[in-house]
Amino acid sequence: MSDTKVVFLDVDGTITTYENVIPASAKRAIGQARSRGHKVFMCTGRSKAENPPELLAIGFDGMIGGNGAYVEVDDTVVMHQHVTAEQCRRIVDWCHGRGLEFYLESNNGLFASEHFREKARPVLRLYAGRKGVENAETLETDDVMHGMIYGGELYRDDVNKVSFILSSYQDYLDAVEEFSDMKVGTWGGAGETSAFSVACDASLNAKEARAWPIFRRLA
Repeated sequence: MSDTKVVFLDVDGTITTYENVIPASAKRAIGQARSRGHKVFMCTGRSKAENPPELLAIGFDGMIGGNGAYVEVDDTVVMHQHVTAEQCRRIVDWCHGRGLEFYLESNNGLFASEHFREKARPVLRLYAGRKGVENAETLETDDVMHGMIYGGELYRDDVNKVSFILSSYQDYLDAVEEFSDMKVGTWGGAGETSAFSVACDASLNAKEARAWPIFRRLA
């Protein structure tokens, strides 16, 4: 059996702090692991556009991104599953109809709704405070979320997943019913304390599983 290990690391709270700061210890540990022949992958809810240059500069052997929507190994795309253009349009229209701010997560950027920056600020400050971030009350939306694009096209065909700010837990419950053809979850808290809901391709788990034989061959 090979001595090579395949290591999967989350980004937020593991490689980076919740303020997107990368500790020197994280860089050093990843570099040492790779220098010894081990394979290190980001395994994250982030889409590729959310990774700032200083994160990518650490050096990785690939990533699982967008909660499994995107898989890359040695600069080769192994799998990429988008929300369909029709599903994207439905979510955008539904959020607009309910007055919910949202962003579309794509490898080309995070495309925010009209008032997302302002509405997300207090929500993200609360979320960061729960995570123990110092001076969380001073954070701006773009301090927490890299790759935001404002004023971009919102009807898209390159979306990995969609996140929207919950005005109440009922928004999530209604989204589960409205988008029964998609996988709908929450993040930024547990249960009724969740800050966001997220929707992605319903068959994502099955598609993601197809990539695991590739990782097994690396070890």
